[in-house]
Amino acid sequence: MIKRTPEIKLPGLVQLFLSGTACQGDERTGYTGYARFALLNLLKVLGLGRGDRILLPAYICDVVLLPLAELGIEPVYYGVTQDFQVEWDSVEVKPGSRAFISVNYFGVSQDFTAIADYCAAHNLVWVNDNAHGFASSLGGKSLEEFGDFSFTSFRKVLGSVNGARVRINNDRYLPLKGELDRLNGAAPPESRQRYLASATLRTAGIRLRALPDFSDPRGFCDDDVKAHQADVLALKQLAASDQDRIRQRRRQLYQTLELFLLANGGKEMLPLPRLLREGNSPLVLPVVTQDRNSWLGLMSAARRHGLDLHTWPSLPPTVLDHDVCGAATLWGRMLYLPLHQDLEPESYLPLLQKVLDAA
Repeated sequence: MIKRTPEIKLPGLVQLFLSGTACQGDERTGYTGYARFALLNLLKVLGLGRGDRILLPAYICDVVLLPLAELGIEPVYYGVTQDFQVEWDSVEVKPGSRAFISVNYFGVSQDFTAIADYCAAHNLVWVNDNAHGFASSLGGKSLEEFGDFSFTSFRKVLGSVNGARVRINNDRYLPLKGELDRLNGAAPPESRQRYLASATLRTAGIRLRALPDFSDPRGFCDDDVKAHQADVLALKQLAASDQDRIRQRRRQLYQTLELFLLANGGKEMLPLPRLLREGNSPLVLPVVTQDRNSWLGLMSAARRHGLDLHTWPSLPPTVLDHDVCGAATLWGRMLYLPLHQDLEPESYLPLLQKVLDAA
């Protein structure tokens, strides 16, 4: 196991709930439990529905398709480059296209100028999927501030009960804020029981179950839109968080692992060169494997040694079946090393070496 001192231990969670201050929305920002639910509500207030189309990358979590399917919106897929930027040659605006979803993969910034120009030229609403990008910035500007709208899953970084933040960046759409807040806030709260039980076990150093086999691309499909309010405890954790520290620690760990793999990983597990931009706060360290045997061997060795080396994302079935824009091929080459602001390199690196030796 990798040594980790949780940012907030269980007693601290109790104290935080009793006395902490929760983040509040403002004229541009609101909160909900999950980004997928935020996307559903955003599409509703924009009036998108059956007969409309949305452009989005084929390399995308299947849960992003849930709001589109519920409203009868057709996805139009485009590809991504080897460094996870928009592959512009694959982008096609079909009749009925209303919006463009860009993704800040792993908290890495996109070519926002190119995306903004494209959306303006084709009269598309720009939705900035910043689910991975909490605490990430570019040129001193938070990644949440790009796009007509953005949403960020701070729960993925803070480990909170739930928690997503929605931001309206384009003044043209500010009149929609009240209805968007109403929809986000009308959902029921989420039970904390399972979360608190897991937090108790983590604090005691107990893993509830073995790491799963991540090699099955259909093994993690999710059909729950997670229609829940943002939990008050999550909003208090958010208010207590130090984004500068989170960014610094994650970047340091990313760079430490990157240098280690370049020196010790051989061809089995190679970081993508020059992926991380200045100011980006990485969710994970992406690595590319040599071939399928290496890919399978690394995951098997990681499970045996308790390292959460995983695939991402759970692709939509259509993308898997037809390898749309090469996304399924890309899925079968990439692995992701977990990062957290409280992981300790001195315990991480020896464990990683064991996995490399055993693969």
